[in-house]
Amino acid sequence: MNIEKLEKHPHLVPEIAEMLQAQWSDLTRWSSASEIAERLARRNSGLNKEFTLLILADDGRVSGTVSVMLYELNDIQERQYWLGEVFTPLAYRGRGIATQLIKAGIEQCRQFGISHLYLYTPDQQALYRKLGWHEIEQRQVSGEQVSVMQLTLHP
Repeated sequence: MNIEKLEKHPHLVPEIAEMLQAQWSDLTRWSSASEIAERLARRNSGLNKEFTLLILADDGRVSGTVSVMLYELNDIQERQYWLGEVFTPLAYRGRGIATQLIKAGIEQCRQFGISHLYLYTPDQQALYRKLGWHEIEQRQVSGEQVSVMQLTLHP
């Protein structure tokens, strides 16, 4: 399994959009597969520092994703780059795929010169703490209590 940029596999945008929509359809931002596909296509145009990474299994199936996007929560201007859309289909869970993708996303951000990354999660704080993230606030996002976490990147 290799980590690759989604921009090299644009034909997978609809499949990934469907996966994300199925996982988080109760949240407004992920309730429409077509809107997710539009965001993925725009984010992976290669025109800025936003991107999506994926891992393809040997049979060509998507076995995980991670994205870095601008202003996922846009109420605090200094919080520019956000890690999100960390997803592993059920059949591939428990293999460390999400951790591999998160680490690869962080490394790509370092290469881009991004100094801080943010994320929010309702229930994966322990995973992110193991990877060096720390909680900076609790808040409501789409009616759900989440932890906002930060990672300071060093060159």
